[in-house]
Order: sequence, then C-alpha cells, then structure tokens
Amino acid sequence: MVHPDHFDMNALLAYAVANNREDELIESGCAKIRKLHGLGQTQIGLWKLPTTSLFEDFCASLARQLPHDYVKGVAVDLTRHENDESGDIGYTVTLADGTEITSSYVVLALGPIGAPIIPPKICNVPKGQLISWNRMQENVQPHHADVLVVGGGLTAVQSAQYCLRQGKKVYLCSRRPLVERHFDIDTCWFDRRSANMHISDFYHKPESQRLADLREVRGGGSVPPMYMEDVRKWQAKGMLTLVHGAEPEFLRSTEDGKVWTSMGQETSAFDCIILACGIKPDCTANSFVKKIQEKYPVKQIGGFPNVSVDLEWSKNLLVVGALASLNVGPDSGNIMGARRAASIVANTLECKSWLRDEKGRGALSNPFTELFWDEEDSSSDSDSD
Repeated sequence: MVHPDHFDMNALLAYAVANNREDELIESGCAKIRKLHGLGQTQIGLWKLPTTSLFEDFCASLARQLPHDYVKGVAVDLTRHENDESGDIGYTVTLADGTEITSSYVVLALGPIGAPIIPPKICNVPKGQLISWNRMQENVQPHHADVLVVGGGLTAVQSAQYCLRQGKKVYLCSRRPLVERHFDIDTCWFDRRSANMHISDFYHKPESQRLADLREVRGGGSVPPMYMEDVRKWQAKGMLTLVHGAEPEFLRSTEDGKVWTSMGQETSAFDCIILACGIKPDCTANSFVKKIQEKYPVKQIGGFPNVSVDLEWSKNLLVVGALASLNVGPDSGNIMGARRAASIVANTLECKSWLRDEKGRGALSNPFTELFWDEEDSSSDSDSD
C-alpha cells in the first residue's frame, strides 16, 4: 500500500480505519506470494490496494496538513537569475497567463514525457478515429459501438474496461499474450530486504547499461491478476475479444465511418481505434522541458536527462519521477520511486540550507571575516591620530 507519506507507512491504512472506509481496501493477491510472507506488511494488510476515491481523499488530507501555496496554471518558461552579492541562484517560472513565480529552488515533477508509440501500419487512420487513451473520455462517442484497443499493458486493459462499461464491443490487440503479474517490476525492487542492493547495483552501472535495464526490468507492461479476472468475465460475456501475435493494419475507411483493419488472418470494421501502446521516452517532447534543455543543456540518454546524483538538472533545479529514471531506477515513475526521489531532493535541499547562514554566507566560510580591517580602515584610523 504505497502512498506519499514518507514518515508513516501505515498512514493510508490508518486513514481508512479512522474514516470507516476499510471496505475500500481491495485484496491485491500479493499476500499469496510466498517470498513476501516474511514481511510484516502482509499480516496487517499493507499489501491491499485502495480505491481511487480513497487514495485521492487521503492525499487531499495529507496536503491540508502541509503548508503550501497551490497555483494552477501551465508553465511555459523558466529563467535562472543569480544574486551578485551572495552568489545564490534562483529561478522564475512563467505561466501561460503571464504569472511569474520566483523561487530559490525548482523541482520538476512532470510524469512520463514522450511521444505516443503508434504502430506504423495504423498511422494513416483518419483523424478523429485514432484516439490516444488519455483522450478517449472526450473523443469516444456514443455511436462508437465497435472499438479496437491496441496495446498489451495495464493501460490498454483499463481503456478496454472503460469502453466495455459504456456498452461497446471491444477487440484488444497486442503483440504478445497479456502478461499477468502483480506489479510491472519485480518485487525485489521494493522488498526492503533487497531493494537497496538492487538500487545500488543499478546506479553503479554505466549509463548505457542503466538504460537497457530500465527497458528490461519493466518488460513491456503487465496486468495485475484482479484486472485479468475482469478481462475473463468480459470475454465470457462475448463483449471482449483478445487478439495477440498480430500487428493491426489499416486497410480502408468507408462512408459509414467504419475503419477496416486486419489483425493477422482476421479482418474487422471498427468505429475507432484507441492507442495504448505507451510512449517513447523523450523529455524534449514537453515544450517547457525543451526550453529548459535549450537554456541549460544536460546530456540526454535514451530520452532521459542525465542528472546528478542529487537529482539536479542544473544548480537548484531538480527532478523527480520519470525524468529521474536514470538515477532512481525502473520504479521512478511509480509512487515508490517518486517517494525515494523526493527523499533525495529533500536531503539535497536540507544540505544546501545548512550550508548557508541567515546572512547568506556559506557555513564553511570564515565566520570572522567581518572582524578583519581592510586597508582603508587602517589608513583612516592613522590619519585621525
């Protein structure tokens, strides 16, 4: 039961109990994994999964306890400025409406960034009928009775579920059979008995090997058992058809708005195609990050910025989440990795704060500097004599 409260691993469970919402904690099946039985979390229910509403309410309650100002807007530019006297560096973030926010430190927590992966044989599907999964709620129309979902991970299954609950018939097409497992990475990455060893081994590898490990460990997506059970139920009802081992190919569109597509030996007509194939990592696909890269360039490896061990892109500019994948590990885009990255950033900021006193001087500088006389003071005293 992973959540943002870094100081109390039981906080989400306690919140559910205190608010009589224990029925919103769903068995994940993780307690059945034998190698996890030695962990106390399995005995007290910490491997259960919260419903979306429970998790959102918990996060909102946590945010109310933390002093912060919330500003809603789209960041379009970032400018660095330096204090000539103290040498301190700060930033101004400009929003789309012209609002400027100035801060000593900026943390980029932007989630996965990249271009959607579109199988080449369906890239010519007419506009409006090829829909990205994150735009389907506004673009999938009531008259779209037959839907093709392309993808083989959890996002693809959730997209199919959304359409099925709207009463549509769905084909789910993937390159390989759906892989059923509890997590998209192995439990060794968050089992506290082995996690630190894996993270350390990952970080001490060459950058190119780290990139290869990111791709290998995640393995192209997976589907938790509880979702697979739902998939099988829809299959039994005849509303969902799984097709694997074939790449969909767009054949033609007809006047009645149908998109004819072949999948191996099978040819079918659909009202729309939903893309859920993931993204190709490319941090510059985000216009805001692209401007940052142009102004304060860092080495890019496989679409990820190669930041410092302290997760600094530039001085006082830090990153967490998927942008920190090369330094945090394959779980960087998940809550567990984001929480670990947040801990690194917090330690970095605390260290930087400790290295300054209230007058802006470095804590390692000579504190007696102001007691020294300069030559002008000496001359002035001698003249008065």
